[in-house]
Amino acid sequence: MVFEATHFDQLAEEGYCVIENYLDPETVRSLRHVSEEILSNGVGGTMPPSLFLRSPELKEALFSEKFYEMVADLNNKVGSLLLYPNFTIRKGLVVNWHIDDRMLSVPVNKPGDFPAILMFNIYLQDNDPVRGGGMDIVQSSPLRSREEREDLVSHHEYTQRNTVRNRAGDLVIFDYRAVHRGTQPQVDSDVERLALQWTFSVGGAVTQDYLRYLRARLTEKLHISDFTNHKANNFFADLPNISRELIEESCGRSVFTDGIGYRGLSDIVEQESR
Repeated sequence: MVFEATHFDQLAEEGYCVIENYLDPETVRSLRHVSEEILSNGVGGTMPPSLFLRSPELKEALFSEKFYEMVADLNNKVGSLLLYPNFTIRKGLVVNWHIDDRMLSVPVNKPGDFPAILMFNIYLQDNDPVRGGGMDIVQSSPLRSREEREDLVSHHEYTQRNTVRNRAGDLVIFDYRAVHRGTQPQVDSDVERLALQWTFSVGGAVTQDYLRYLRARLTEKLHISDFTNHKANNFFADLPNISRELIEESCGRSVFTDGIGYRGLSDIVEQESR
């Protein structure tokens, strides 16, 4: 098993879990090199997924045997999953406290429910409270109401306990309702902050809201990062191009199964105007 009982327990109790050594050190070094090379060509700090799919190293790291083992573990617990087109490598993004469930037109989870959306981050460097390199989470924040979590976004006072102490190659998975931020470095570092990121939903209850949100972010400021110089215009402009067929053609094999499906922007069902 990759996603073990202890991971499910930590996710339920604290709003996140860490799968240690998800990538080995040699793979981390390779991904850092490849990612820096691609991102140095003026595409911005968030890699468009079409460029991601051109890299054998990045594709193999995402759609690995371990990926499918983890999918099977999650299937056994919560059923089928969906992947979305916003898989990427992100560089240098550090934003303040926020939550990621504001995009939903209607809440689908009550406090204590298994999250409808899971966020996945493989950090390609260590994280600590001084140098940064990963993320901070307000532990157990998904167990609070939306109003309480919004108050935490505005008023939470950081403690070192909030810092997720991952090592390079660890996979950090968090509940989209968790109050979180990038770990704020206290000293300069010559190690660029890089993360391989993707998103799963459990079933399709949030699919239409989430896809509309991804589409809207090309032209609207909807997330805290959209108000920074890290607004990912090239990334969001590329999302309509990412289809199931493109992913599987790029990988040269079937990627999606009964346990893990795919939804892209072409799957948006347009709402009738009233």
